[in-house]
Formats: sequence, C-alpha cells, structure tokens
Amino acid sequence: MNIFQQLEITHSKENSLKVIDYIGEDQQKFGELMDCFFMQTKDYRVPQRAAHVVSLTFDKRPELLIPYIPKLIQELTRKTLRNSLKRNILRILQFCEIDEKDRGIVYDRTFELMSNPQEEIAVRAFSMTVLYKISQFYPELKPELKSAILYVLEEPCSSPGVRSRGNNLLKKLNQEVSE
Repeated sequence: MNIFQQLEITHSKENSLKVIDYIGEDQQKFGELMDCFFMQTKDYRVPQRAAHVVSLTFDKRPELLIPYIPKLIQELTRKTLRNSLKRNILRILQFCEIDEKDRGIVYDRTFELMSNPQEEIAVRAFSMTVLYKISQFYPELKPELKSAILYVLEEPCSSPGVRSRGNNLLKKLNQEVSE
C-alpha cells in the first residue's frame, strides 16, 4: 500500500482503519505516514487525513510516535500550522512526556493558543491540559496558569468545552496552589 495514495482516496473511518491495519507495529510504515503528516503542500487534505490517522494510531500504539515528539513540537511552533494538525499535535502532547529542554517553548506556544479566542475549541482545551501538565514540573507557573484560565473562562464567547476543561483544571490548581 502507498499510504499517500490511500489517504488521497477519501477521509473516512474505514480508510483510516485500513491505513492503521497496514502500518501495524512497523516503524518504517509509520514513518511513511508521518511524512504525509509533515508534508508542506497547498492541498491540505492528505496532511489533515494523516493527522487523523496519526492520532488514532497513537491511541493504539503510542510507542510508534515517541521518536516524532521533537518534530511535533517543532511543527507546533509554526504560526502557519493548519488547525487539524495543531489540534492533533496538542491532543497527543496531552499524554506524552515532554522533555525538559522543550517544556519552555511548548509552554509559551500553548499559552498563546489557549489565550487566543480565535482558536478552535479543541485547540484551546488541549492547550490547557498541556499547560497544566507542564506546571506540575514548575509549580511557580501554577498561579499564572490559574489566572489565565480564569481570564479565558470570563470571555463572553467561551465555549462549553473550554469552560468544562478550564473548570476541571481550576479545581486541581486551586488545591495545589493553596497547599
């Protein structure tokens, strides 16, 4: 199977599962998928479809993605990154160990994404979780994060998804900051 050509065919659950089954546990085949994910092209469809398959693969076989975490972080910092890629990178980073050397840049970028009311709901919610996770290593960031989440929750256009995630994290932060 040529993964690029398969992704060009259609965006469906059936097609995504077909690609996942083809990849199995093969790191080289997963590398082909990641090449599609990182592809710089005017046609957004193949990278977007690859992002969906990467996210689903991560759920089943997270070990395949570990070598790509630094590249995902690098991609996340691109200001022109498409929403589908941004959303899937952040979804993955919620569950990954972020190296100490990368935490600062990830914190800054996710703080910017969370604070931007123009960002997608999922991007903002996933950003909150990534920020909270990083704050576990740097407790001095917790008061700032708490204030930023409160600010986001006070926005008139704040979505129920963002409010739910924010309120859950605020409960944790309130316990941790007062300890």
